[in-house]
Amino acid sequence: LAGNVFTASVRGIVIPLLFGVPVLVKASSQETMFPALLRDALRSANAQLGAAMSVVAFPGGDIECEAALVESAEVVSVYGGDATVAAMAARVNDKPLIAHGHGVSVAYCGAQALDEAHIENTIESLSLDICAYDQRGCLSPQIIYVERSSGRPAADFAGRLAEQGLAPMGRTLPRGPLPLSVGAAQAQWRGIAEVEGTLLQGDTYAVSIRKPDPIRWSPAYRNVTVAPVDGTDEALQAMQAIGPHLKCVGTDVSSLSELETRLADSAALSAYTCVIGEMQTPPLDAPADGRPMWRGLFRN
Repeated sequence: LAGNVFTASVRGIVIPLLFGVPVLVKASSQETMFPALLRDALRSANAQLGAAMSVVAFPGGDIECEAALVESAEVVSVYGGDATVAAMAARVNDKPLIAHGHGVSVAYCGAQALDEAHIENTIESLSLDICAYDQRGCLSPQIIYVERSSGRPAADFAGRLAEQGLAPMGRTLPRGPLPLSVGAAQAQWRGIAEVEGTLLQGDTYAVSIRKPDPIRWSPAYRNVTVAPVDGTDEALQAMQAIGPHLKCVGTDVSSLSELETRLADSAALSAYTCVIGEMQTPPLDAPADGRPMWRGLFRN
Protein backbone atom coordinates (compact mmCIF):
# COMPACT_ATOMS: atom_id res chain seq x y z
CA LEU A 1 0.00 0.00 0.00
CA ALA A 2 0.98 3.61 -0.57
CA GLY A 3 1.18 5.93 2.42
CA ASN A 4 0.34 9.41 1.16
CA VAL A 5 -3.45 9.03 1.76
CA PHE A 6 -4.27 6.53 4.49
CA THR A 7 -7.79 5.65 3.27
CA ALA A 8 -6.68 4.88 -0.30
CA SER A 9 -6.37 1.21 0.61
CA VAL A 10 -10.00 0.70 1.64
CA ARG A 11 -11.41 -0.36 -1.71
CA GLY A 12 -8.38 -2.48 -2.56
CA ILE A 13 -8.86 -4.40 0.69
CA VAL A 14 -12.64 -4.63 0.96
CA ILE A 15 -13.52 -5.54 -2.65
CA PRO A 16 -11.53 -8.84 -2.62
CA LEU A 17 -12.93 -9.72 0.81
CA LEU A 18 -16.50 -9.22 -0.41
CA PHE A 19 -15.77 -11.65 -3.25
CA GLY A 20 -14.39 -14.20 -0.79
CA VAL A 21 -10.74 -13.60 -1.65
CA PRO A 22 -8.44 -13.57 1.43
CA VAL A 23 -6.17 -10.51 1.65
CA LEU A 24 -2.67 -10.19 3.08
CA VAL A 25 -1.96 -6.46 3.41
CA LYS A 26 1.57 -5.08 3.36
CA ALA A 27 0.98 -1.75 5.08
CA SER A 28 2.96 1.31 4.09
CA SER A 29 5.87 1.96 6.45
CA GLN A 30 4.44 5.49 6.73
CA GLU A 31 1.00 4.32 7.83
CA THR A 32 0.40 1.05 9.66
CA MET A 33 -2.40 2.10 12.00
CA PHE A 34 -5.36 2.36 9.61
CA PRO A 35 -5.05 -1.11 8.01
CA ALA A 36 -4.75 -2.63 11.50
CA LEU A 37 -7.79 -0.72 12.74
CA LEU A 38 -9.76 -1.79 9.66
CA ARG A 39 -8.80 -5.42 10.26
CA ASP A 40 -9.85 -5.22 13.91
CA ALA A 41 -13.15 -3.55 13.00
CA LEU A 42 -13.91 -6.25 10.43
CA ARG A 43 -13.16 -8.99 12.97
CA SER A 44 -15.50 -7.35 15.48
CA ALA A 45 -18.31 -6.93 12.95
CA ASN A 46 -17.94 -10.24 11.09
CA ALA A 47 -15.50 -12.83 12.41
CA GLN A 48 -15.43 -14.80 9.17
CA LEU A 49 -14.73 -11.73 7.03
CA GLY A 50 -12.16 -10.38 9.47
CA ALA A 51 -10.32 -13.69 9.60
CA ALA A 52 -9.69 -13.41 5.85
CA MET A 53 -7.58 -10.26 6.34
CA SER A 54 -4.07 -10.10 7.80
CA VAL A 55 -1.64 -7.18 8.00
CA VAL A 56 2.15 -7.21 7.85
CA ALA A 57 4.58 -4.29 7.95
CA PHE A 58 8.24 -3.96 6.98
CA PRO A 59 10.35 -1.22 5.36
CA GLY A 60 9.78 -0.67 1.66
CA GLY A 61 12.53 -2.07 -0.54
CA ASP A 62 13.24 -5.06 1.70
CA ILE A 63 13.77 -7.53 -1.14
CA GLU A 64 13.66 -10.69 0.97
CA CYS A 65 10.43 -9.71 2.74
CA GLU A 66 8.81 -8.61 -0.52
CA ALA A 67 9.81 -11.87 -2.19
CA ALA A 68 8.27 -13.87 0.67
CA LEU A 69 5.09 -11.79 0.46
CA VAL A 70 4.75 -12.32 -3.28
CA GLU A 71 5.50 -16.04 -2.96
CA SER A 72 2.48 -16.49 -0.69
CA ALA A 73 0.06 -14.70 -3.03
CA GLU A 74 -1.94 -15.81 -6.05
CA VAL A 75 -2.57 -12.21 -7.17
CA VAL A 76 -0.51 -9.12 -6.25
CA SER A 77 -2.16 -5.69 -6.05
CA VAL A 78 0.23 -2.73 -5.82
CA TYR A 79 -0.47 0.88 -4.82
CA GLY A 80 2.38 3.36 -5.22
CA GLY A 81 4.52 5.35 -7.60
CA ASP A 82 5.50 4.04 -11.01
CA ALA A 83 8.94 3.00 -9.71
CA THR A 84 7.33 0.94 -6.94
CA VAL A 85 4.98 -0.74 -9.40
CA ALA A 86 7.83 -1.51 -11.82
CA ALA A 87 9.98 -2.97 -9.04
CA MET A 88 7.17 -5.23 -7.88
CA ALA A 89 6.31 -6.25 -11.44
CA ALA A 90 9.86 -7.54 -11.81
CA ARG A 91 9.38 -9.83 -8.81
CA VAL A 92 5.98 -11.41 -9.45
CA ASN A 93 7.12 -13.51 -12.44
CA ASP A 94 4.00 -14.95 -14.04
CA LYS A 95 1.57 -14.06 -11.23
CA PRO A 96 -1.22 -11.60 -12.06
CA LEU A 97 -0.34 -8.03 -11.06
CA ILE A 98 -3.02 -5.38 -10.42
CA ALA A 99 -1.16 -2.09 -10.66
CA HIS A 100 -2.38 1.22 -9.26
CA GLY A 101 0.50 3.55 -10.10
CA HIS A 102 1.05 7.30 -10.08
CA GLY A 103 -2.14 9.26 -10.68
CA VAL A 104 -3.49 12.80 -10.79
CA SER A 105 -6.96 14.31 -11.14
CA VAL A 106 -8.54 17.45 -12.57
CA ALA A 107 -11.86 19.27 -12.50
CA TYR A 108 -13.98 20.91 -15.19
CA CYS A 109 -16.52 23.69 -14.60
CA GLY A 110 -18.98 24.40 -17.39
CA ALA A 111 -20.95 27.62 -17.84
CA GLN A 112 -23.85 26.55 -15.61
CA ALA A 113 -21.50 25.81 -12.69
CA LEU A 114 -20.27 29.41 -12.86
CA ASP A 115 -23.57 31.29 -13.02
CA GLU A 116 -24.85 33.14 -9.97
CA ALA A 117 -27.33 30.40 -9.10
CA HIS A 118 -24.60 27.74 -8.84
CA ILE A 119 -21.26 29.48 -8.21
CA GLU A 120 -21.47 29.30 -4.42
CA ASN A 121 -22.04 25.54 -4.45
CA THR A 122 -19.31 25.12 -7.08
CA ILE A 123 -16.79 26.96 -4.90
CA GLU A 124 -17.75 24.99 -1.78
CA SER A 125 -17.55 21.63 -3.57
CA LEU A 126 -14.22 22.33 -5.27
CA SER A 127 -12.68 23.62 -2.06
CA LEU A 128 -13.55 20.39 -0.27
CA ASP A 129 -12.07 18.27 -3.07
CA ILE A 130 -8.86 20.34 -3.04
CA CYS A 131 -8.39 20.52 0.74
CA ALA A 132 -9.24 16.92 1.64
CA TYR A 133 -5.95 15.14 2.39
CA ASP A 134 -4.22 18.44 1.58
CA GLN A 135 -4.43 17.63 -2.15
CA ARG A 136 -1.91 14.76 -1.77
CA GLY A 137 -4.02 11.95 -3.20
CA CYS A 138 -4.49 10.76 -6.75
CA LEU A 139 -8.13 11.91 -6.61
CA SER A 140 -7.21 15.47 -5.59
CA PRO A 141 -7.78 18.04 -8.36
CA GLN A 142 -4.63 19.91 -9.34
CA ILE A 143 -6.09 21.75 -12.33
CA ILE A 144 -9.54 23.29 -12.74
CA TYR A 145 -10.58 23.89 -16.34
CA VAL A 146 -13.08 26.77 -16.48
CA GLU A 147 -15.33 27.43 -19.49
CA ARG A 148 -14.79 30.92 -20.92
CA SER A 149 -18.25 31.23 -22.45
CA SER A 150 -19.77 31.43 -18.98
CA GLY A 151 -19.28 35.18 -19.06
CA ARG A 152 -17.40 34.99 -15.78
CA PRO A 153 -13.68 35.88 -16.16
CA ALA A 154 -11.28 33.25 -14.87
CA ALA A 155 -9.76 35.86 -12.56
CA ASP A 156 -13.15 36.45 -10.92
CA PHE A 157 -13.72 32.73 -10.45
CA ALA A 158 -10.19 32.23 -9.06
CA GLY A 159 -10.65 35.13 -6.67
CA ARG A 160 -13.87 33.69 -5.30
CA LEU A 161 -12.32 30.23 -5.02
CA ALA A 162 -9.47 31.72 -2.99
CA GLU A 163 -11.43 34.10 -0.78
CA GLN A 164 -14.73 32.25 -0.33
CA GLY A 165 -13.49 28.68 -0.57
CA LEU A 166 -9.86 27.97 0.27
CA ALA A 167 -9.39 30.73 2.85
CA PRO A 168 -12.38 29.62 5.01
CA MET A 169 -11.25 26.00 4.64
CA GLY A 170 -8.02 27.02 6.32
CA ARG A 171 -10.08 27.55 9.47
CA THR A 172 -12.61 24.70 9.27
CA LEU A 173 -10.20 22.12 7.82
CA PRO A 174 -6.69 23.40 8.63
CA ARG A 175 -3.82 22.36 6.39
CA GLY A 176 -1.33 19.96 7.89
CA PRO A 177 2.34 20.86 8.50
CA LEU A 178 4.23 21.70 5.32
CA PRO A 179 7.30 19.45 4.89
CA LEU A 180 10.52 21.34 4.14
CA SER A 181 10.93 19.60 0.78
CA VAL A 182 7.40 20.60 -0.23
CA GLY A 183 8.01 24.16 0.97
CA ALA A 184 10.88 24.50 -1.48
CA ALA A 185 8.82 23.05 -4.34
CA GLN A 186 5.90 25.31 -3.41
CA ALA A 187 8.10 28.43 -3.47
CA GLN A 188 9.35 27.50 -6.94
CA TRP A 189 5.84 26.70 -8.23
CA ARG A 190 4.43 29.98 -6.94
CA GLY A 191 7.36 31.98 -8.27
CA ILE A 192 6.91 30.60 -11.78
CA ALA A 193 3.14 31.11 -11.53
CA GLU A 194 3.65 34.81 -10.83
CA VAL A 195 5.90 35.17 -13.87
CA GLU A 196 3.76 33.29 -16.39
CA GLY A 197 0.28 34.39 -15.27
CA THR A 198 -1.57 35.56 -12.18
CA LEU A 199 -1.15 34.17 -8.67
CA LEU A 200 -3.56 34.59 -5.77
CA GLN A 201 -2.21 33.34 -2.46
CA GLY A 202 -2.92 33.20 1.24
CA ASP A 203 -1.20 31.67 4.23
CA THR A 204 -2.19 28.10 3.35
CA TYR A 205 -3.21 28.14 -0.33
CA ALA A 206 -2.43 29.53 -3.77
CA VAL A 207 -4.42 29.75 -7.02
CA SER A 208 -2.52 30.15 -10.30
CA ILE A 209 -4.36 31.42 -13.39
CA ARG A 210 -2.65 30.28 -16.56
CA LYS A 211 -3.24 28.72 -19.97
CA PRO A 212 -3.96 24.96 -19.99
CA ASP A 213 -0.82 23.98 -21.92
CA PRO A 214 1.80 22.95 -21.05
CA ILE A 215 0.71 21.36 -17.78
CA ARG A 216 2.60 22.37 -14.65
CA TRP A 217 1.85 20.07 -11.74
CA SER A 218 1.58 21.65 -8.34
CA PRO A 219 3.44 20.47 -5.21
CA ALA A 220 0.00 19.73 -3.68
CA TYR A 221 -0.80 21.18 -0.25
CA ARG A 222 -3.58 23.41 -1.64
CA ASN A 223 -1.76 24.91 -4.63
CA VAL A 224 -4.13 24.70 -7.60
CA THR A 225 -4.27 25.94 -11.20
CA VAL A 226 -7.30 27.57 -12.86
CA ALA A 227 -7.06 27.20 -16.65
CA PRO A 228 -9.61 28.98 -18.90
CA VAL A 229 -10.81 26.87 -21.86
CA ASP A 230 -13.38 27.32 -24.63
CA GLY A 231 -15.30 24.22 -23.56
CA THR A 232 -15.01 20.47 -23.15
CA ASP A 233 -13.13 20.03 -26.44
CA GLU A 234 -10.21 22.17 -25.31
CA ALA A 235 -10.29 20.73 -21.79
CA LEU A 236 -10.17 17.15 -23.06
CA GLN A 237 -7.41 18.04 -25.50
CA ALA A 238 -5.35 19.40 -22.59
CA MET A 239 -6.02 16.23 -20.59
CA GLN A 240 -4.56 14.08 -23.37
CA ALA A 241 -1.07 14.94 -22.13
CA ILE A 242 -1.86 13.25 -18.79
CA GLY A 243 -2.75 9.97 -20.49
CA PRO A 244 -3.22 6.88 -18.29
CA HIS A 245 -2.13 8.79 -15.17
CA LEU A 246 -5.46 10.67 -15.14
CA LYS A 247 -7.53 9.01 -12.41
CA CYS A 248 -10.60 11.21 -11.98
CA VAL A 249 -12.36 14.15 -13.60
CA GLY A 250 -14.70 16.02 -11.29
CA THR A 251 -17.30 18.21 -12.95
CA ASP A 252 -20.60 20.00 -12.48
CA VAL A 253 -23.89 18.15 -12.88
CA SER A 254 -24.72 19.79 -16.22
CA SER A 255 -21.40 18.64 -17.78
CA LEU A 256 -21.27 15.17 -16.23
CA SER A 257 -23.07 13.18 -18.93
CA GLU A 258 -21.03 14.66 -21.79
CA LEU A 259 -17.71 14.10 -20.06
CA GLU A 260 -18.63 10.53 -19.10
CA THR A 261 -19.43 9.76 -22.74
CA ARG A 262 -16.37 11.52 -24.14
CA LEU A 263 -14.00 9.80 -21.70
CA ALA A 264 -15.59 6.40 -22.34
CA ASP A 265 -14.91 6.89 -26.06
CA SER A 266 -11.34 8.13 -25.56
CA ALA A 267 -8.46 5.91 -26.60
CA ALA A 268 -5.95 7.82 -24.46
CA LEU A 269 -7.91 8.50 -21.27
CA SER A 270 -9.70 6.12 -18.91
CA ALA A 271 -10.56 8.35 -15.96
CA TYR A 272 -13.48 7.93 -13.59
CA THR A 273 -15.96 10.84 -13.72
CA CYS A 274 -18.01 12.24 -10.85
CA VAL A 275 -19.59 15.48 -9.67
CA ILE A 276 -17.36 17.94 -7.87
CA GLY A 277 -17.56 17.63 -4.11
CA GLU A 278 -17.43 13.82 -4.40
CA MET A 279 -13.99 13.32 -5.94
CA GLN A 280 -12.48 12.12 -2.66
CA THR A 281 -15.33 9.73 -1.78
CA PRO A 282 -15.77 7.33 -4.72
CA PRO A 283 -18.35 4.56 -4.34
CA LEU A 284 -16.96 1.18 -3.37
CA ASP A 285 -17.62 -0.16 -6.88
CA ALA A 286 -16.36 2.88 -8.82
CA PRO A 287 -13.88 2.01 -11.61
CA ALA A 288 -10.15 2.24 -10.89
CA ASP A 289 -7.80 3.15 -13.73
CA GLY A 290 -10.73 2.78 -16.12
CA ARG A 291 -11.45 -0.81 -15.13
CA PRO A 292 -13.75 -2.54 -12.63
CA MET A 293 -12.34 -2.72 -9.10
CA TRP A 294 -12.57 -6.52 -9.17
CA ARG A 295 -10.41 -6.98 -12.28
CA GLY A 296 -7.70 -9.59 -11.80
CA LEU A 297 -9.42 -11.33 -8.90
CA PHE A 298 -10.95 -14.12 -10.98
CA ARG A 299 -9.46 -16.74 -13.26
CA ASN A 300 -10.68 -16.91 -16.86
